Amino acid sequence: MSLTRRTRFSAVIMSAGIAGLVASALISPVVSAADDGDPHLPSVPLRPSVATPPTDQFIVKFKDPAPSGSALRAQSFGRAAAELGATAQDLRATAGGARVVRTSKVLGEGDAEKMLASLRADPAVAYAEPDVKLQAKVADPNDQFFPFQWNLSAETGGIRATRAWDVTQGSGQVVAVIDTGKTDHVDLDANMLPGYDMIADEDDARDGNGRDSDATDEGDWSTAGQCATGSPEIASSWHGTHVAGIIAAVMNNNNEGIAGVAPRAKILPVRVLGPCGGQLSDIAEAIVWASGGAVAGVPANPNRARVINLSLGGTEACSQTFQTAIDTAVARGSVVVAAAGNEKAQASTSSPANCRNVVAVAASGRTGALAPYSNFGSAVDITAPGGDMTPTSADNPRSGMPNGIISTHNFGSQTVDIEDYVFAEGTSAAAPHVSGAAALLMAQMGPTATPAAVEARLKRTARPMTGGCPQGCGAGRLDAASAVLHFNTVLAVGDFNGDRKADVLARENSGFLWLYPGNGAGGWLARKQVGSGWNAFNALVAPGDFTGDGRADVLARDAAGALWLYPGNGAGGWLARKQVGSGWNVFSAVTGAGDFNVDGKADVLARDTTGALFLYTGNGRGGWLAKIKVGSGWNGMSAIVGPGDVTGDRKADVLARDSAGVLWRYPNNGRGGFGAKVSVGSGWNSMTTITGRGDYSGDARTDVLAVDTNGTLWLYRGNGLGGFSGRTAAGTGWN
Repeated sequence: MSLTRRTRFSAVIMSAGIAGLVASALISPVVSAADDGDPHLPSVPLRPSVATPPTDQFIVKFKDPAPSGSALRAQSFGRAAAELGATAQDLRATAGGARVVRTSKVLGEGDAEKMLASLRADPAVAYAEPDVKLQAKVADPNDQFFPFQWNLSAETGGIRATRAWDVTQGSGQVVAVIDTGKTDHVDLDANMLPGYDMIADEDDARDGNGRDSDATDEGDWSTAGQCATGSPEIASSWHGTHVAGIIAAVMNNNNEGIAGVAPRAKILPVRVLGPCGGQLSDIAEAIVWASGGAVAGVPANPNRARVINLSLGGTEACSQTFQTAIDTAVARGSVVVAAAGNEKAQASTSSPANCRNVVAVAASGRTGALAPYSNFGSAVDITAPGGDMTPTSADNPRSGMPNGIISTHNFGSQTVDIEDYVFAEGTSAAAPHVSGAAALLMAQMGPTATPAAVEARLKRTARPMTGGCPQGCGAGRLDAASAVLHFNTVLAVGDFNGDRKADVLARENSGFLWLYPGNGAGGWLARKQVGSGWNAFNALVAPGDFTGDGRADVLARDAAGALWLYPGNGAGGWLARKQVGSGWNVFSAVTGAGDFNVDGKADVLARDTTGALFLYTGNGRGGWLAKIKVGSGWNGMSAIVGPGDVTGDRKADVLARDSAGVLWRYPNNGRGGFGAKVSVGSGWNSMTTITGRGDYSGDARTDVLAVDTNGTLWLYRGNGLGGFSGRTAAGTGWN
């Protein structure tokens, strides 16, 4: 059985020179005042008008150098805020002599503008501006044709790879491209591994021998009638080069070319397709070899691929040969991605997309809708950009070209010539988007990530298809950013914003920290970003009110072992942080204990690597009294939680999960120690996070929150007697 490539290349190949013409035609030149000679136009560009984002913080500089506590200044703040139904607090001075002012509520875009207008109208004010939050961000690549890569952007049809790059670019991952082989290309060479030529037939190989260690693409051109009776003459497709560029073209390569989905991953080229396609036997053995398996007569693969891309197929049932090879690769830890096919038919008729244990990928266009050529149906797992180059103008058959997928290519019609770039469409282009995203995810999840876990994350974070997809588009459209950006810490902090309802802080692995205000009935109000750069910390702790000011605080440990106090301001934000300890990296677990020794001050429990548990008693002013050893053997616990008083005796208790998944309650004996432990449930090893501090359901009893492996957040309602009255789902996507 011969299998063919799954990209549609007809009338879409363009050289670098043609690409340059397209670029110059689509990008309008900047016109300055000097260009048209109009004396009424300004000689310097005007500052663009930008709307003020919602905010509760402003920077105000006064002309008068009066003391910061001036009543006149307070009146200025107060007047401006009062007009919007808020109050204002003067927080501090800046190094430039301005004041930082916070309002009692977040002002929406229009109200923030009104606040600023009111302040600026005050003759005593030199200037006023929003104290906006800036976020760490990987800059868009400088690659020449990146503006054409709508498929990677945050456009409707894009996969939001640019946002995913804030976290990972796929470094350390190997993606096997089982295809036509490789060609030299400035945008690929740095990320290309040696690979292997798995074409056994000497005539098909076109290199004078059969299988060898040279994976160079010798061209898959064919003459008229060569592949089948009446088949046309076909030029070389350089298909493997195009697919490889989508996955891992070098980013920021001196203003050259394009960027790949995983620009720091490595490509393992495995040549299996020649003239008229490739043999099933060669492709199956290529899958096994790429995954690190043994193939007779072929040296071991020194660069095992964790992702295998199959942008090829035929219209047959999944053969036993294919299924065995795929099962072998998946068992060895490789994600196998397959193009769904371009026949506008059920993907179940297309092999290997119809095999078990593959991620079958349909194609979407720039609008985010299913591409008109793509296969569909129940066999599809997910959909990704494959392009739709349907002409947008009846007078110009190439007008739809920029809606295709641009990638690396070669200009030669038969043998290799100069390198170039082309727009193409097809599920062959869709599959490598998923392979690249899988490489990003493998890099982010670590060496223990399984193919099943990667596939589940990609599908769980997919976005709906534009206009729906009754034909069947799997989980929806690939979203690389949502797949990679997830919460690695969920922390119950009690009342953090001063509304007397328990809240949660959640940290993305990008370092962004979000406040989820509780609604007092087991749900959430709109979330709010309350920080960035929090990925510098390897432990976050919610001790309750650690400073004695009646506001919930957070402790954070950095990589050097320094412990920092972030005092809450009682309105969902922070006061200035303060270091409150060093050497805390000797502890394998740190948790807020609430008032554990019943002295009215918040404490912390810390477990060292020997399993000893220590009580760090708070002094009520943001510091410590002497530490006390309160237990040993705690290294058998995979989670230690300080939810507060769960038994209704006004003493802070501790919950701990053992290796078997049993959750134990350690009741507080009121003297800084524990009474006899009591089991409060089993099966808790399905939870990746267990946290608790406060009443989330509104019944005046202490609750516990837990996130399971599927990302569902569960509210376990405390019964006030040390157990739970039941659980309810309080959200999804919390992993």
